[in-house]
Amino acid sequence: MDAEILTREKRRRKRVSQKITLIILGANLAGAFSAVLFFSLAGYVRDTSSVGQSFAGTGNLIILLIVIGFMLGNLSFKPLDRWYERPETDLPLTPQVQRLALNNSLHSTLISFAMWMIAGSISTASVISESVGAALTIFMGMVGVAGPMTALLIYFAVERLWSREVPLFFPTGQPNDVHAFRLSMRRRLFVPSLVGLMLMVVMTLNTVALAYEYPALAPQAQAELIQIVLYRQLFLLGIAVLAAILLTLTLGRYMADAVETLQQCMADVQAGRLEARLPVTSNDEFGALAAGFNAMVEGLQQEEVVRRLFSLYVTPEVAEHAIAHGAALGGELADATVLFSDIRGFTTMAEALGAEATIALLNRYFEAMSAAITAHGGLVNKFGGDSLLAIFGSPLNPTPDHAAPALAAARGMLAALDDFNADQCQRGEPELQIGIGIASGPVVAGNVGSEERLEYTVIGDTVNLASRLEALTKELSISLLVSAATVRQLHAPDLRPMGTVTVRGKKEPVPIYG
Repeated sequence: MDAEILTREKRRRKRVSQKITLIILGANLAGAFSAVLFFSLAGYVRDTSSVGQSFAGTGNLIILLIVIGFMLGNLSFKPLDRWYERPETDLPLTPQVQRLALNNSLHSTLISFAMWMIAGSISTASVISESVGAALTIFMGMVGVAGPMTALLIYFAVERLWSREVPLFFPTGQPNDVHAFRLSMRRRLFVPSLVGLMLMVVMTLNTVALAYEYPALAPQAQAELIQIVLYRQLFLLGIAVLAAILLTLTLGRYMADAVETLQQCMADVQAGRLEARLPVTSNDEFGALAAGFNAMVEGLQQEEVVRRLFSLYVTPEVAEHAIAHGAALGGELADATVLFSDIRGFTTMAEALGAEATIALLNRYFEAMSAAITAHGGLVNKFGGDSLLAIFGSPLNPTPDHAAPALAAARGMLAALDDFNADQCQRGEPELQIGIGIASGPVVAGNVGSEERLEYTVIGDTVNLASRLEALTKELSISLLVSAATVRQLHAPDLRPMGTVTVRGKKEPVPIYG
């Protein structure tokens, strides 16, 4: 990794760690504020000037336990911090570090909640011998109000920030490959109900505390106690409503973001951008969905590579037909025009050029000829050494007027050959001469071969005639010969009769034009 990039990444990770620390600190302070406020309601009813005493009475213990919680957190997360905050080192990415990365928010939540449990237990034990009602009040405030509120704030805030860092810990594998706590969507959706149930218990305990203290009090004190309990119930109701709103928004945002990201990546894939990937940021259902989506897109990428390679070895029309309809043996009869071309004297030329130069020459030549054929709707069926077979009007490129584009393609090939030879002169390499034969008539088109290896081609007298006409171009010192059947479909006054030719398999001589 580049030094400048490494420095920026190190600073970025440091900022993330600092933000998590601030989140934990802020959540604990918010919990402490809610607990002290809960305790202060009694003092507010009896004497408004005594509200500050509640803050002073519980603050020292809460601060102490927050500090202890931070120390325990730093100790338990030491392997994670060592790997995360030092990207310049080659520390091994162990399963322990990966588990800590997946459970970062959970561990921070549990440590903070445990500290509030301890604080509540210590405070409750210190007053239970004097007053059961006061003990229940302290337990409700610390364990029932401050603890859950702090835990919820820490878990969802840290998870939202830290989830973006999770992919760093799984460069090759997936989060589901590591055995770690898994907060599934069902569990997430159960959290609001659990919080509501916990607050209902606290509200019940608040009433029980009233029942313990009420009988022994004077009438005026009883009235004050009822007012205190009422204020606390309203306070708890407000906490419940606030928690419900925050949890609903948090869970809704989490699911909405995951679905929107999936939709965006799906749109990218539909548009052909197969490099799109979903970040796998958790080990829940959305994490599994992202991993499955990425595996599917990788499969599509591999399929696209195979498709492109397939299209290089066969023509695109043949590839698309094979992909859409399979590659079963068989054929069908069609009326088509066949074009056959060959380079004259190529064997001698190849011996003089050598293997590497010969292949380079053929590649440039076939590229120019194929472009001229496909420009007129022709299907380049095969390359046979220095020869080329093209079809017009086959089942893969059907057209009722197949003779005219075949002749136009032949003329385009001869024009392209002139440009090719001009380039050959500049290269200091030999020029090429070719012969082209065109014949029209019935052909059998289809897959020929065996179940292990197939080739889409055309066979029949028309193909033989095109090959024979190409061979005659050298004898007649002409570049192009066309069968009479092809001429009958054309309006080409520049084609002149060249006599007749005997073709193997035909009893009568065949008229030809050039």
